[in-house]
Order: sequence, then C-alpha cells, then structure tokens
Amino acid sequence: MPIDPHLLAVFTVTTIVALVTPGPDMLFVLGCGMRGGARAGLLATVGVITGDALYIVAATAGLAALLTALPVAFTAIRIAGAAYLVHLGVQMIRKRGEGPADDPAGTAMPGRRAFLNGIVSSMANPQTFTFMVAFLPQFIDPAAGPVWLQAADLGAS
Repeated sequence: MPIDPHLLAVFTVTTIVALVTPGPDMLFVLGCGMRGGARAGLLATVGVITGDALYIVAATAGLAALLTALPVAFTAIRIAGAAYLVHLGVQMIRKRGEGPADDPAGTAMPGRRAFLNGIVSSMANPQTFTFMVAFLPQFIDPAAGPVWLQAADLGAS
C-alpha cells in the first residue's frame, strides 16, 4: 500500500530540515576528501550511505521496538557511538599539522579504509541513530499495511 502523500510530504520536509546542519558524517567525508582526494571522499560518502542503509534495514526489522523495550541498550549504543566520534576527533587533532606538504610520502586514507570508516562513522553517529530508530517510526501507521514495507518506503525516500 503506498504511503499517504501528505505524510510523505511532512516526512520529507522534516528530514530536509534535520539534515541542513552538517554533522560528524559530513565532517568525516570532508576530511577524507581533503586528505585523500576525490576518490577517498567519494568512498567515504558511499560508506556513510551504506551505514545509513543498514540503519534503515534495522529500523525496518524492528530495532525501534526492541530499543524502546530495552532503554539500557539504547543508552549503551549512544555512548559507544559518542566514544567512537570522540576517538575520531582526537585522531584528527593529533594529526592536524600533517598534510600533503608535510608528508611527501602521502599518508592519504586508502579507499577501502575510507569506505569502512564511513560505515562506522554513520553507525556511530547519534544523530543518524536517533533519526532512524526514533524519528522514522513516528511516520509509520500500523493500520496502513505492513510496517516493514512502510519503513522501507520511508527509508528509501
């Protein structure tokens, strides 16, 4: 059953407003692009999108209901995500003076690492987590058809 057009419009506008402010994922992609060039930036972007897709699948599979029933798990995942983002920030601060001119051998992030770190950055991002697990289910109407299909439609939007 297709999603109500009014509901989809409200969801789309709300999502755009939420995404206007750049977050840790955007900064990660920007850093990869500046340090490793366009290829690393593109692969980091694909990694972030892959992480987002994994959250959509998890939300569709009922992660929101599970974490609502177990608030301790929600808190633990948020703390782990915040710790990883702090780790990334500390690494960036420690290496801030290094750049292509300072390092002629080039320590640019390899593509595979940029991709994998993009996935981890997305999965550890509390904003993404909150959006997919807490915000997305608010637009699902259990009476309108299969919940997993609605979540998949909204996630793909």
